[in-house]
Amino acid sequence: MIVLTEIDLYTPRQVIPAAALLIEGDKIVACGTMAEVRIPAEVQAFALPGKKVFPGFIDVHTHGLLGQDAFGHSLAEVIQSLPRFGVTAFLATTVTLPMAEIYTRLREMAAVLENPPSGANCLGIHLEGPHLSPKRPGSATAKWFHPLTQEEFESLQEAAGGKIRMITFAPEEGDALRLIPYLLEQGVIPVIGHSDASYELVAEAVSLGLAHATHTFNAMNPFHHRAPGVIGAVLAFPQITAQLIADGYHVHPGAMRALLNAKRPLGICLVSDSAPFAALPNGEYQWEGYRLLIEGETCHLPDGTLAGAHALLDTGFRNLIHLASLTPSQAATCAAEVPARALRMERGKGRLQPGFDADVIVMDDAYQVVMTIVEGKVLWRRE
Repeated sequence: MIVLTEIDLYTPRQVIPAAALLIEGDKIVACGTMAEVRIPAEVQAFALPGKKVFPGFIDVHTHGLLGQDAFGHSLAEVIQSLPRFGVTAFLATTVTLPMAEIYTRLREMAAVLENPPSGANCLGIHLEGPHLSPKRPGSATAKWFHPLTQEEFESLQEAAGGKIRMITFAPEEGDALRLIPYLLEQGVIPVIGHSDASYELVAEAVSLGLAHATHTFNAMNPFHHRAPGVIGAVLAFPQITAQLIADGYHVHPGAMRALLNAKRPLGICLVSDSAPFAALPNGEYQWEGYRLLIEGETCHLPDGTLAGAHALLDTGFRNLIHLASLTPSQAATCAAEVPARALRMERGKGRLQPGFDADVIVMDDAYQVVMTIVEGKVLWRRE
């Protein structure tokens, strides 16, 4: 058993000062004030006076970090590295490549997930591309794009060992729109992204069950009051959970605030969209045939196009507080509770309460991670 004592505990809807959190096995068994929690004699105790304790972050959109690519065999290293940044669970996200290479990489990921190392819990694969709009490629190579079909999805899922959990695609391309009910039946979350769809087409997609949008504002047609497009639909439909990259560069703080005003924290899924070179020093790197430049706090192509993010989810969490004026509890909702709900795991992850998975992060007053616990195991501690 593990107990954290003298902490400020951030539960779903309240902050409990001078609290304790008791873990047995991989579950939280008790939490509350020090007076309320009965602490057994035989327990591994961590006295953390004044430290802030949050549910572990869940990143449904990360491509890797520290030179480790989540799309392939180095997924194993990504799993081991993410707890340092407060991520206790995630979806390993792919990029657009020639189809033969995509199949190879998916098989490599499936092999890793058959016997994953200790680290953040990889909950599955997020397939981002090649089923995107050539009008909204972002940093991806549009010549490799083509519409999503059921036959190809089934082939990709077979290569992935059934691990594809989320798929970003442009529903206006080909007959992809009609696949939304099928994907939902397969337990796969359909996500609109890299899309040039009209507002009306997104409305039809919502009627079919679409309820999630990839990195809102990025790789979408611009909002216009007479042609609201994808962004207008994300803002207008409460059914749609909006992913937000809060690194301070992908989305202006004013746009972040506008999105939060429209969706409220319970409608925002914080993501990193971290590139495999996230958190590395400034310099020039090679990624999937691209020249990638890291300058300051951005990853971009030589022409200035952003290519994933340099920041991890902990930075996005801090930015929601400092740039978007959320409370720490609201920011934790976006980083843990909402992604757990999006993945239909809201009964087991994303909150600090008895019966939930013991995915816990400890932060200091600057909201820097000092300890990460994944399913009851202390996997990272700051020296």
